[in-house]
Amino acid sequence: MRAATDTRLVRCLDGLTLSFAMLQHMHADLHTVCASLKSNKESLPLAFLRCWSFVDTVHRIREVSQAIPGLSAKNSELRIFLDSTGIAEKFRHYIQHLRSQLAKSPGNTFPVWGSLSWVDPVDSLLTHTALAGAQVGETQYAGCIYDTHERRWVSKVALSVESNSFNFDPIFDACNRFRDFVIPWILSTYTPGVQLREELPIFSARVQIIERVPT
Repeated sequence: MRAATDTRLVRCLDGLTLSFAMLQHMHADLHTVCASLKSNKESLPLAFLRCWSFVDTVHRIREVSQAIPGLSAKNSELRIFLDSTGIAEKFRHYIQHLRSQLAKSPGNTFPVWGSLSWVDPVDSLLTHTALAGAQVGETQYAGCIYDTHERRWVSKVALSVESNSFNFDPIFDACNRFRDFVIPWILSTYTPGVQLREELPIFSARVQIIERVPT
């Protein structure tokens, strides 16, 4: 099947469109949720949920992007995207194989869910780091990275596992750049045309319970 008429293009488009939208939603208030931890420890599960869901969504976008019919593996925008987001694979591999990670002896010295760091919303030179779970023996963690040359934080939120840091802001920017390339590319490549729906079709059904009359 020629790429121009390959319906897998439409399937990839659907997979990417919703994934990018989910990423947008998670990143929109990620820093706000993390910053609230100082006054509301109950938001910790929500913060980690957003962080690890973000990692999984980036992984999904990477997978779909490499399955698009007709998009060369040598395409410059695809290569830039994959190179910029490669850290997502290390983080997803860790969390997907948590069973084997926890079975290690001796165990890892970093928190099971990683350490979560964020820049203070008021004091731009102050950062905070949350360590979830019990601390047994030595605990290793990393915080947000400050670029002394650019005089700015690499990311307002960072997740650390072992010696790796997942900096959300630049990865989000890389995903947005790829989105701005790949969605128009698919739309222009699929010659039958794709009409994106602005309204979501929802079908409803009601169950009718019929009472049985005893005989």
